[in-house]
Amino acid sequence: MPDSGSDGTQGRIGRRRYLEGAGTAALLGLAGCSGQGGNGDSGDSTATSGGGSTETSGGSTETSDGGSTGSSGSDPIPVGNLSPFSGGLGWIGPNSRRAVNTALESEGGVNTTGVLGRTVEITEQDTETKPQPAISGFKTLDSQGVVSMVGPSSTVTPSLVEPAKSSGLSFVSPMTGTIQLDDIGGEYVWRTVPSDSIGARAQAQYAYQELDYSKMALAYKNDKGSQSFSKASGEYFKYLGGEVLTEVALDPAASSYRSEVQKLQDSDAEVVSMTAATEVTGLFIKNYVEAGASEDFQLLLGNDVLTPDFIEEMGADVMEGMVGQAPAPGPAYDAFKEKHSSMHGKEPGAFAAAAYDAMNLIALAFVAEGEASREAVPNNLSELGNPEGTKVQTFAEGKQALENGEDINYVGASNPQNFDDTGDPLGPFSALQAQDGEWKTVKTYSAAELAEE
Repeated sequence: MPDSGSDGTQGRIGRRRYLEGAGTAALLGLAGCSGQGGNGDSGDSTATSGGGSTETSGGSTETSDGGSTGSSGSDPIPVGNLSPFSGGLGWIGPNSRRAVNTALESEGGVNTTGVLGRTVEITEQDTETKPQPAISGFKTLDSQGVVSMVGPSSTVTPSLVEPAKSSGLSFVSPMTGTIQLDDIGGEYVWRTVPSDSIGARAQAQYAYQELDYSKMALAYKNDKGSQSFSKASGEYFKYLGGEVLTEVALDPAASSYRSEVQKLQDSDAEVVSMTAATEVTGLFIKNYVEAGASEDFQLLLGNDVLTPDFIEEMGADVMEGMVGQAPAPGPAYDAFKEKHSSMHGKEPGAFAAAAYDAMNLIALAFVAEGEASREAVPNNLSELGNPEGTKVQTFAEGKQALENGEDINYVGASNPQNFDDTGDPLGPFSALQAQDGEWKTVKTYSAAELAEE
C-alpha cells in the first residue's frame, strides 16, 4: 500500500474549493460515527488498561501554567482514554479500550517493552456521546495529571479544542472525522483517522467515475454529525460534474422511513449517500426493500455499518451489492489484527486500528521527547510519521530506532499516519461491496488520488 503519492510526497489535501458554499451543518460531523451503532459491547466509564484500579497511580507535579505532568522515576505514566462508552456512540469506546490494551500489552507493545523505564497506565472517562460530560471528563483527566489522551469522537471534539489548548493537554483521536478540525489541529489536537472530507471524496469519486452515476441524493440521521459526511460527499459529487437533487433528514425516533424512501424515489436520483449508523440504517433498508427502491437508486452506506454483524442482521441477500467506504487498512493492520484477536478473542472493531496507532504514537512521542510530559505530543508527533524516516510498525521497533538516533516513519495499522500541518493523517480510502455475505474491497484510492487537482 503506498505511503505517498506518485511523486513521492503527500501534499496537504485541498478541501476548500468543493466545500465552498456548504452550510455550517456540513462543517460539523464525523467519519461514520453518526449515532447508535454496533460492532462493540458496552463498557464502564472508567477502567485501566489491565482491568485493575480505575485511578492512575503515581504522583503528579504542577506546571507553571497550572497544568500537570506525570511524575518521573518508576511511576506509571498516566494517559487518558476519553471516549464514548455510553450514549449514541457507546459501541466505539470498548473497541478503543481493547485496541489501546493491545498496543500496551502485546508483544512489542508499550508496557511489555517499557517506555523510559516505565509503563503506561490508562484512566478512562466516558463522554456519554455528549459535549458536557466530555468537558467534565476532560477536566477530570486534566486534574489527575494525565500527560495526553486517546479520543474523543466527533460529536464532542469541537467542545474540547479550546480546553486542550488552554491546559496544554493534547489528545489524539482515533474516531474524529469532523471537517471542523481540518484547519485547526496539529499542536494539541490530532487524529489518526482521516477527515470526513477525504472519505467523502472517495465515496463521491467511486459513484461518479466507477459506477457512472450523475444524479445523487442525500439521506442522513437528523444530527449534525451525520450530515457532515453525506453533505461533503454531495459537494464533491457536484465538483466532479454530478447533480445533487434532494436530501432527507431521518428522525432517529421514527418508526418508519417509508415517506423518506418515497421522496428519494420521486427525486429521480440514481444513487443516495446515506450516513445514519446501525439502527436508523437498518430500518431504512427494510423500508427501501419493501418499496422496491433498489430498482430506482443504489445506496452508498457509512462505515458504521460495514461490519459482518450488520450483514448477518440484515441478511446477505438483502445486502448483496450494496456499497460503502472506509479508511483502507494500513501496512501494520494484519499484525495488529492477529495480536488483537489473540488477546481479546475477537477481531478489531470499527476505529480500533486507529486507537492502536494513537496509543503507539503517544508513547513514541515520550521516547522522542526524552520524558513523559505534556510537551511530548505537540513537539514530536508530526515527525513520527515522516516518510523520510526508518519505517517501523510497532512501538518496540520505533523505540529502538529513536534510541539509535534515527528519525522514524511509523506506518500504522489504520493508515500510514503521515500527518499534515494540522494534525490530519493523509491516507488511502477503499470502496467496499457486500458480496456473498462479506464486505470485499472493490477499489482503493491513494492519498494522491484523493488530493485536489
